[in-house]
Amino acid sequence: MTDLTPIPPETDPIDNGSRGKTQRVSVEGTIASVSAISAMIVAAASMFTAVQALDVSRTAAKQKIFETQLATCLQFSELTARASSDSEKAAALTEGPIDDDVSAEITARLEAGDAVSTSIYQQYLQMTMVFPDEISDAAYAASEKRVALYNKQVEVLDAGVITAQDIADLERLAGEETDQLNTASSACRDEVGAVAGIG
Repeated sequence: MTDLTPIPPETDPIDNGSRGKTQRVSVEGTIASVSAISAMIVAAASMFTAVQALDVSRTAAKQKIFETQLATCLQFSELTARASSDSEKAAALTEGPIDDDVSAEITARLEAGDAVSTSIYQQYLQMTMVFPDEISDAAYAASEKRVALYNKQVEVLDAGVITAQDIADLERLAGEETDQLNTASSACRDEVGAVAGIG
């Protein structure tokens, strides 16, 4: 009797009975992929724009600081000249008793000196915000000398007489104040010059 059982087809030994399947790509999947890539590009562009904006902001901030430093330095240089002139007048006294005219003169100088003292201290406070400590410290030292000069004049006025030692002390304090003012003013100019690239 003949066996009529069908013979199964031979399998390919390479694919081991399984045929490779091609990955189907849907339109939705393609759109999603493109959208994701577009989002990444937009995000990268946004980051680049933000970095550029930050750089511009930093540049603008540096420019603003420089302008403030320059203005402060110019004001302090002008103040230095005015304070030095005032200090010289404070020491320009004649030895002897203090009469009404001399008393009025010293009082007027004290009032003028008080205004200069206030200006120096205000400049010192501004310098602390825009300059290194060594520059503002010199301005503060000048402010201290101004106070000492003021107090010495009050002492002389209260004593009712001007001695040779009083004049020497006033001249010394005036000179020390001028030195501190010049030190601060010079350091201020050097700092601004260095930032501007001309130092």
